Amino acid sequence: MKKLLTTTALAVSLCTGAVFPASAETVVGTVKFWQYMQADGWRSADGMDNDTLNNMLYQASVIGNYPWTRQFLLRQRGGGAYFLADKKTHTVRKLNLKPASGYYSDLTSVYQGEDQGKGCYFTVIDTQYQLKLADEPHSNQVLAAFPENCVNKQQQAALAAKRSESDRELQQWVAQQSLAELCRRTGNC
Repeated sequence: MKKLLTTTALAVSLCTGAVFPASAETVVGTVKFWQYMQADGWRSADGMDNDTLNNMLYQASVIGNYPWTRQFLLRQRGGGAYFLADKKTHTVRKLNLKPASGYYSDLTSVYQGEDQGKGCYFTVIDTQYQLKLADEPHSNQVLAAFPENCVNKQQQAALAAKRSESDRELQQWVAQQSLAELCRRTGNC
């Protein structure tokens, strides 16, 4: 039970982390089925058929979909291909990215949400660029960059407050479950 509490406390502390100026691969949800997005008016920008989209976007990660952004990324489950979702046109298009190693798992995305003189943007980075041998140093390479709105501090604060409330509810539930388990094991209720 102590291990359960420690693991749960760690998970809660990770969930309550602050949003950093540049945050890597911030997954905010998953796509259940393409049909649900399609029912909400989403379509392919590059003519991809619905069966292909169903297969590629089933349980895809939704990355960086904040109220203030104009677009967000979708990533095929298991660290696969990226799609760019445009909120204004309600379209998704597969990004034609070529990782140096040939493995999509070597890619990651970053949302630069605070303007540090170059604006705000989403980038997709190849983390294994120029890697020749496993023990040699390597460098990252930006494969794609998409201009984006900067963080809206008011909306960010509202999201943090909502997340804090959810965290409090989770902590209360964990405490109740822990007490119930302790009561069950010891019979001392």
